[in-house]
Amino acid sequence: MEPPVTPAVHSGGRRWISLAALLAATVVLIWAGASWRARVASAQIRSLAVLPFSDLTQPNEDWLAASFAGEIIDHLAAVSGLHVVGRTSALKIKGDEVKQLGVAATLEGSIAQSGDRLHIALAMTRTSDGYRLWSTSFDRPANDLHTALEDVAGAVGRRLQLKTPAPSARRYQPASQAYVAYLQGRYLFDQATTEALNRAQERLEQATAGDPNFVPAWAWLSIVREYRVAAGMARPNRLMPASRDAAERAVALDPDSGIGHLALGIVKLQYDWDWAGAKEELDRAVKAFPESAFALDWLGRWFQSQGRMTEAIAQTERALALDPLSPAALSDAAAQYVSLQQLGRAISYARKAVDLSPDDPAAHAALANVLLLAGDKEKSRQILAELRSSGAAAKLPTTQLASLEARMGDPQDARQLLNAAEDLPDDQLLPAVEYAQLAAVLEDWDRLFSWTEEAFGERDVALPYWPGSPLVPKSDPRFDAFLAQMNLRAPEAH
Repeated sequence: MEPPVTPAVHSGGRRWISLAALLAATVVLIWAGASWRARVASAQIRSLAVLPFSDLTQPNEDWLAASFAGEIIDHLAAVSGLHVVGRTSALKIKGDEVKQLGVAATLEGSIAQSGDRLHIALAMTRTSDGYRLWSTSFDRPANDLHTALEDVAGAVGRRLQLKTPAPSARRYQPASQAYVAYLQGRYLFDQATTEALNRAQERLEQATAGDPNFVPAWAWLSIVREYRVAAGMARPNRLMPASRDAAERAVALDPDSGIGHLALGIVKLQYDWDWAGAKEELDRAVKAFPESAFALDWLGRWFQSQGRMTEAIAQTERALALDPLSPAALSDAAAQYVSLQQLGRAISYARKAVDLSPDDPAAHAALANVLLLAGDKEKSRQILAELRSSGAAAKLPTTQLASLEARMGDPQDARQLLNAAEDLPDDQLLPAVEYAQLAAVLEDWDRLFSWTEEAFGERDVALPYWPGSPLVPKSDPRFDAFLAQMNLRAPEAH
């Protein structure tokens, strides 16, 4: 009997199976190698710009897309050793302009809502050669933005292999609608216009009413209130106590809150004039957010108030290294260099502030002021004429225009405003420090110190920086008395 015949396996078939297996293994190895190289390259990134996200669902609703970028920036600002570009610069930059920031990588993203789900896509790219370091996506409930943002920010930190701060013992989940109002308030604050500040306060008040235990909402409500006072939209004694209450509420709810301590530090600096207390709070804020341009800029202002201009500039320059397109930090740097009589550098910073905010009349007026101090009346007069012809001058305080004109040789308006103030009721008066400025340009020293005393009673938030003004007669004995009253020392002499 013949033995059974075993079907032969075709040798060519065996070769194809082996080749297919080898090819698959090769593809896996190549993918694993590329993934490993990208992960190693990501871990080497120590400077990053988080660019505005794209909202694919509601392209006209900028606040949500900007909030994703902004909250990631704030999260990464707590990581020491990572240079993360500040919110102002990151949200201004477009396209190839990112190369101006000098960062190693950019993070871009998009959000799209489908029903009750939110789809979030991220991509990290090396700026030197366009190499894609990482891409990933998330799918989260649309009604829980807080968790979605925390997840995204945490994933970015892990991808960069950063040693992020330990989570707060008080990890809090805010009410959904309160968090939405908070994000909208933060977005409006970043717009830095009068109308936006009003709306930011409204949104943050909604956030705290919707969730009375929501710490960042209380802190930012305090900050927005102070900024409204500084912009002349409310009197210090009417709004700053509420600003203090909000900051103290934030710190009482969470003693470890960096943003809470920053808000309280601003109040103690600007209104309470508690210099030691302000420094302590601001130091705690910078410790919590070592890479925050916003916190560093405020620390610089504290040094400025103390007349320690070299240290003030050092902190402001640190802030500008992180947020080079911030008009606020540029203006602070210009003012600090004015105090040091380094007018060339002051002009440079003031010009850059104008370039970044060409529609902001205050930036133009500040440049005109520095040019006047430098003796360039012609250019200053040209700026003022352009402000008047464009109608932008109407957005400036009348005292600011009159002050500029007086120093250009036309003191009529300044004298008229100063004289009229004597008979105005309190509710029609401008902030006292503005009348003191007019008296200074008219070299009316008696009225200068009289209005300075009024500003002290109002607790004007600009008064801590008044000693650094080049218009103040520092040889007058009343100046020394003012410094003693404020518990300040004379600014550095250079």
